[in-house]
Amino acid sequence: MPDHTVIPMQGGEPAKGLTSNPPRDYLLLSLFNMLVLGNPCCLSFAALVYSVKSRDRKLLGDMNGASSYGNTSKQLNIGAIALNVLVLIIFIVLFFVYLVPLIWNMASYQRPY
Repeated sequence: MPDHTVIPMQGGEPAKGLTSNPPRDYLLLSLFNMLVLGNPCCLSFAALVYSVKSRDRKLLGDMNGASSYGNTSKQLNIGAIALNVLVLIIFIVLFFVYLVPLIWNMASYQRPY
């Protein structure tokens, strides 16, 4: 009986369909979206979950799964950023359409003494 086990190692170039660069997990973008921009409709939280799943898959060596989870995380992050920008634009428009004229009317109102 042999005292050791031989494991054949595949060297050189990566397997077909895989690149030498690991897939991105977008974890920092997900954290930025969740902590700085807010969490509209829980999209940022879902993107963070998929980012962590992508990182786990990458550590386990499943590059196809990591790429899939990373792509989903990227799409959710883009959706969260777009929703944040849309909400910001709506608030700015509503501020200038409703609140600014109201403030001007209140400032021009003179109390009779």
